Amino acid sequence: MTCDNPSHVNASDAAQETKLTVQALKIERLEEKQEELRERLKVVEKWVIGAAAVLAAGVTLIGFATNISKAYL
Repeated sequence: MTCDNPSHVNASDAAQETKLTVQALKIERLEEKQEELRERLKVVEKWVIGAAAVLAAGVTLIGFATNISKAYL
């Protein structure tokens, strides 16, 4: 399929170029958002790891205290 009207070809090229530019900008924004979400996830992971460590220490201390109290009974 060929087109004999050069202005029509130029208009089509311009429209396609505009669409490509818009898509490239959308991709760039999505990549930025993805990076932001990854950073937020890292923060949440640190909080979860910290909470797990505190809970583990608490359970261990309760276990020790229970065993010590049983030893004196």
